[in-house]
Amino acid sequence: MTQMTTKSSTVERRNFLNKLTSVIGGSAALAVAAPLVHAAPAPAPEKTPEVKPKAKGYQRTEHIDTYYQLADL
Repeated sequence: MTQMTTKSSTVERRNFLNKLTSVIGGSAALAVAAPLVHAAPAPAPEKTPEVKPKAKGYQRTEHIDTYYQLADL
């Protein structure tokens, strides 16, 4: 009878199991540590008072007069 497992398949199986346990262990560590990690709140920007330009009201200029003249056609 021939032996079913060879040396290379045994090594491959061990490598696979090592990788699998490291992935599972890493995932478990991440699941445990995730609730303990909190982001620090970002500092609020300082609010500067906004300077609004003074309202000048309606001002007729040359281009507005031209618009009215062309619109009357």
